[in-house]
Amino acid sequence: MSDARRDVILFHSPASDPSWRAELAREFPRCLVVDSLDGIAPERVVAAIVWRYPAGMLQPLANLRIIQVLGAGVDHIVADDRLPPDVPVARLVDEGLSHSMSIYVAMHALALHRRAPELRRAQAERRWTYIHPVHPSKTCIGLIGLGVLGLACAQRLTSLGFSLAGWSRSPKQGLGFPTYAGTQELETFQQRVDCYVLLLPITPVTANLIDRAFLARIKPGSTLINVGRGGLVDDAALLDALDSGALRHAVLDVFRTEPLPADHPFWTHPGVTVTPHNSSGTNPSTALVQIVDNVRQALRGQLPANLVDLARGY
Repeated sequence: MSDARRDVILFHSPASDPSWRAELAREFPRCLVVDSLDGIAPERVVAAIVWRYPAGMLQPLANLRIIQVLGAGVDHIVADDRLPPDVPVARLVDEGLSHSMSIYVAMHALALHRRAPELRRAQAERRWTYIHPVHPSKTCIGLIGLGVLGLACAQRLTSLGFSLAGWSRSPKQGLGFPTYAGTQELETFQQRVDCYVLLLPITPVTANLIDRAFLARIKPGSTLINVGRGGLVDDAALLDALDSGALRHAVLDVFRTEPLPADHPFWTHPGVTVTPHNSSGTNPSTALVQIVDNVRQALRGQLPANLVDLARGY
């Protein structure tokens, strides 16, 4: 069959592993796999595998049967008010992504626990600053978000000896550590926590969760790691908490605007560690099977796994 007659699968994720397109072409030999819609008749596209695509790009694809998100976060999909109607959206629940995320969180939790930022500053100033090491059990990590990624982080942090507490929008039970749910239990949760790890999706309910009121209730000298979404945090309130000393340090991997603008104060603030949204990444070696199965299900007229509720935002 000539390329001009084959169904098309769109793969749009410019920053992803370059092997994705070839891997998908091997799995779908009867389809044409493209990374651009240039020269492609919109009605030929039957599946879109995407990450951070331009809003409205998918609207003309009248025969689209699935939108497969190449990651766990779907806020960019939810924000697109020009999606083709009635097309199922599936997010990625990937063991490799969870593994990578849990390593990142553990690395920075340990660094904050052992005061690595202060020691780096002391070295830069040629100061011999002894900080006595304490056992990880003396630090309570508060996981805000107890989905697949949150539970992977919990397992990793427990293996390192940290104590844990968890907060989520709806109750969770049987996790082996104290959990809290809803706004009515948020303050009680905060009374236990020394280091916050943000793992929530961004929705109208979670936007600006870490605001001035939240930061006014933290223990003095607390720390924060954000691997969820930049919009979970009020940037100005966070900077004020750092300047006052209420918050000792923040590790930020996600931001309201990405890439982070060069003039943003996070870049140069001594209480902030900036990383370029690389806490985890989608790897074909672990994610391909799930994505291929979902596309095949959709092309057969069946619902894919890990469907997104666009009204709820996750």
